[in-house]
Amino acid sequence: MKALTQLSLVFCLTASGLSHAAEQDPYVAIYDKVIQANANHAVQYCADLQEALDSDSADLRRQAFMRLTQGWGRVQASYILGAYDIAAMDYPLMVDYFHMSKENIHESLARVMKSDSSASKALYKNSYKTLGALDDVMFSGPWSERRHEMADVISASVCKRLTLIRDGYQEHRADFLADQDKALSLLVNAEIENIYKTRDWRIAQISGLTKKTLGKPEPEHQQYPYSQASWGFIGAILATNQQLLADDQQPNVATIVAAKGGSEGLVAVQQALDASLLAYQQAPADHNYNTNDMIPLFQGLLDLQKAFYRQLVGRIGVTASLIDADGD
Repeated sequence: MKALTQLSLVFCLTASGLSHAAEQDPYVAIYDKVIQANANHAVQYCADLQEALDSDSADLRRQAFMRLTQGWGRVQASYILGAYDIAAMDYPLMVDYFHMSKENIHESLARVMKSDSSASKALYKNSYKTLGALDDVMFSGPWSERRHEMADVISASVCKRLTLIRDGYQEHRADFLADQDKALSLLVNAEIENIYKTRDWRIAQISGLTKKTLGKPEPEHQQYPYSQASWGFIGAILATNQQLLADDQQPNVATIVAAKGGSEGLVAVQQALDASLLAYQQAPADHNYNTNDMIPLFQGLLDLQKAFYRQLVGRIGVTASLIDADGD
């Protein structure tokens, strides 16, 4: 699979200093260069965001938030820590509550903003201390001391969870490497789950491509509506799948699949991923989740789901656990 040119607002993250031997072991390379490296970067981006909150530059604050959300997107795209640490199963919800509640967070945070209570006391719910809440506090209105105070509390919570994820991966590296069948199953299912969620939650439901929203885009319901960081998050999901599947980024999942005799199914997955990446890149800059503009990306992700389910997982001995995401 040919590497595509750079994704809009997405950083190419690499890890240095690995031994030659490690680079030849696909499981070691995946863990160190993708899973652990992306977790490390997310922690750094969160620290950068905390520093940027003290800046008078709105552009600097926005750029820091976008880097952080993209960093989190890369972590989420291959998130498997919960399989090794039961406490870590809920960490993603602690970082980003998107699509998990019917509560109007904007209205709730508006009440907190008007409250006389300290931000640390008023922001008592987990949903008030996530990236979605931070998007609202930082960008839904003019920057103020109250917003700064709330952003400090929220970012501290997000950074704490990201640090737990980074440290958890460091602790469980040996567990991942000790059971390769489990590791491969976890990785592939994490990819499928996040491709499904991106196609359904972040594209279809927002751009009017579901039965409920057909032809009626609802960009106000995107993941980060105030900062406009949602599109970069989608790019980060795609970029991580490219890290895991592209031939020119081996050793990775592609290396493992080929060794298991699944090359034919892999080609179908790679072609669908390439089509999705191209559709992402070619979407108009001002698309605002317009239905017609999103159809190519929606179709690419749907084809990618189907390729995983119908042409790959069975050939490599993996059981797909997210049965609702088979594209039917």
